[in-house]
Amino acid sequence: MGWPLLIRSSSALPGLAHPYADLFAPAFVEEPVQFSHKRHAPLKIECRYCHTTVETGDKASFPAVGKCMTCHRAVRKDSPEIKRLAALGDEARPFPAQQVYEVEDFVFFSHARHRKAEIECRSCHGAVAERDAVTLEVPVTMKNCVNCHRERHASIACNTCHELGQ
Repeated sequence: MGWPLLIRSSSALPGLAHPYADLFAPAFVEEPVQFSHKRHAPLKIECRYCHTTVETGDKASFPAVGKCMTCHRAVRKDSPEIKRLAALGDEARPFPAQQVYEVEDFVFFSHARHRKAEIECRSCHGAVAERDAVTLEVPVTMKNCVNCHRERHASIACNTCHELGQ
């Protein structure tokens, strides 16, 4: 049971240096390790346990294998997927093969700032806990961001998200 991502292979993107490039199929790629938020949600693990910088940084980090193995050294340790995960080593960061949410270079976005404003993860990422794979729930467009800022009475001044003079 794989969750293929609709991205071109490394051979179609010259210069793409990905640590799992040898796993890429000719036209599309699957995640090096499948992860299901839906399967982990009943455990009531908070987003910030795995995405440790979500409240302190611009980006929400992804966990190293060692964090997953905290539980999986004992839980489902004999499953082929967990064996594959463990074989990567504790410091490996195999998630995700391709980002689902990407902000343009000319836009400043801070997860920390949005979390301080008490914006819930699901506002942009949808009901991730109900899904096996993360999909683009809210397109990252200026229109969507401005509408959200208006709804929450946040600034819509250009320099809130953009450096003037670019």
